[in-house]
Amino acid sequence: MSSRRKRRAIIIGGSMSGLFSAAFLRQIGWDVDVYERSGVELVGRGAGITTHPELLDALESCGAGTADLGIEVPKRFAIDRDGRVTGEKPLRQILTSWDRLQRLLRETIDEAHYHLGWAFERVEQNGSGVRVHFNKGRVEDADLLIGGDGIRSSVRGDVAPQIQPHYAGYYIWRGAPEEADLAPKTLKEIFPYFVFYLPPRQEIITYPIAGFNNDLRPGHRRYNFIWYRVADENQLREMNVDSRGVQHEHSVPPPLIRPDLIEGMYSDARDIMPEVMLDCVMTMKQPFITPIYDFTADRIVFGRVAMVGDAAANARPHMGFGVAKAGGDAKALARCLDAHDDIDAGLKAYNAERQPIGNVIVKHSRKLGTHMGVNLRTEEDRRMHDLLQTDEAMMDWIAVPNFLDAYDIPGRVPGRV
Repeated sequence: MSSRRKRRAIIIGGSMSGLFSAAFLRQIGWDVDVYERSGVELVGRGAGITTHPELLDALESCGAGTADLGIEVPKRFAIDRDGRVTGEKPLRQILTSWDRLQRLLRETIDEAHYHLGWAFERVEQNGSGVRVHFNKGRVEDADLLIGGDGIRSSVRGDVAPQIQPHYAGYYIWRGAPEEADLAPKTLKEIFPYFVFYLPPRQEIITYPIAGFNNDLRPGHRRYNFIWYRVADENQLREMNVDSRGVQHEHSVPPPLIRPDLIEGMYSDARDIMPEVMLDCVMTMKQPFITPIYDFTADRIVFGRVAMVGDAAANARPHMGFGVAKAGGDAKALARCLDAHDDIDAGLKAYNAERQPIGNVIVKHSRKLGTHMGVNLRTEEDRRMHDLLQTDEAMMDWIAVPNFLDAYDIPGRVPGRV
């Protein structure tokens, strides 16, 4: 690095992608500033996250570490309407949470370089750098702009507005009831495990995660609850009207979800849920809706602007791989930039390596999404849908590690990002 002048990156997005990017770029000697549009610290967003070898590797490599990462489960199993086990698969996995990962990654960046309350507006490029414009008139110059601001990336919207997420035809009811609120039967029969319940055209997955402030003490943990359901675009539009009557384009903030939607969800749960699953639903303090969108991209570098994580390509959440992908993108970006004296050559290498991987991840998530029976356009879609109609197949395919090893991806080392 002594032969290079100090280089600077501006990162948009203060969540996982942005923090991973900051951590890895600092390791190769770059000055880095992260800008997050929220005016307050990002806490309590999302719920459970399945870990993969690629995520563990990225956390250790960037300096965040994996101490007290989450809760390890010994196996996964499926149950039927009466709560009877219909299939079982030994699989040790660590289940973590958005809060824990955010805290670990947040500790890798100096407070002076993490800026809250600044919304990206636009970027200008001159061939050798970027000028980044924010709200309130702030302007920053740098060698590189990184878009790590998620599926609705404002950076991508500026440099590649033609790339838009597409609704998958289904959504999730989510929540994380507290361990202390669950019934003894629920705690005994399903709480320690990764559990599936698979009624027709639906998918329900549950597993334990840490409590608030990463509390891992028995009695203080939470139970992540994910319920996939089908809804067409007209139904989604109606669901996106909030409790004040305001129409939202993509999704409604959790506190504004209409009470009638929540009551309807409770009613449907009473009709189909096993007793232990119904207990989870009825003890969720703030259930919320996540519509499922995805997109691929034919490029993830635009001059001196590089996209990472969900801003580069967004997969459906069936693999629980979003944060692992963010770590992989960030690590590859830093490695490619460090391997080339010329920044543009490094960005070209990054695009060549990670754009194909991102699209493979998205396409794999679409395979798993065929279970829902929505938009089965090809014979391959229909074959995959038929394959995934048994509990055993779903346990073999959903959120399992090392799924990328089945794909021929040049240069990729299995289990590494």
